[in-house]
Amino acid sequence: MNRIILIDDHHIVRQGLEFLLSTVEDLEVIGGFSDGQSFFEYMENHVHPDIVLLDLVMPEMNGIEITDKMKQKYPNVKILVLTSYVDDEHVISAIDKGADGYEMKDVEPDQLIKTIKNVLSGEKMIHPQAQHVIEAVSKKPHFTNKLSKRESEVLTEMAKGKTNREIAETLFVSEKTIKTHVSHIFSKLQVTDRTQAAIYAMQNNLI
Repeated sequence: MNRIILIDDHHIVRQGLEFLLSTVEDLEVIGGFSDGQSFFEYMENHVHPDIVLLDLVMPEMNGIEITDKMKQKYPNVKILVLTSYVDDEHVISAIDKGADGYEMKDVEPDQLIKTIKNVLSGEKMIHPQAQHVIEAVSKKPHFTNKLSKRESEVLTEMAKGKTNREIAETLFVSEKTIKTHVSHIFSKLQVTDRTQAAIYAMQNNLI
């Protein structure tokens, strides 16, 4: 019997999922939580699930943060994101933090059960819309030419409208070093000026 925990701040969603999964012989819902805090308190003293069905947008601790913490503390527990969101920020963040699957809330019941079982068997299951987002992002300049940690820091300061001299003072390096970083940022992001770099950074959640 595979044990499942549901994390979603909407009670009716948890109730509906629990009813659906109760009809499947080898799946058992052992708990449902509306927030990450109570879920992690449960994990300290109770039997662990085999898989967690996880909403992404919740108050206090969101699904991305829960995924990150789960993969650090309980790496053997599978995480299937179940969400209505299919944009760059949510999809890429969830996958980067280690989610084992990404499914949409409007999925057909039979497909959801199939996805759960495939994830439990070790398969990475990504909804076609989410897969499209991943493929689109993988072609963007910042993905193929990743910024270094220092370049990201410089870009963040650039987006605040600071001059090279002001950035140099903030980061405690020479103005010449900042000029070199700015040049590399322009090249990697395929932009020609600071405004374009700032717009690109905000549109792609780089800052």
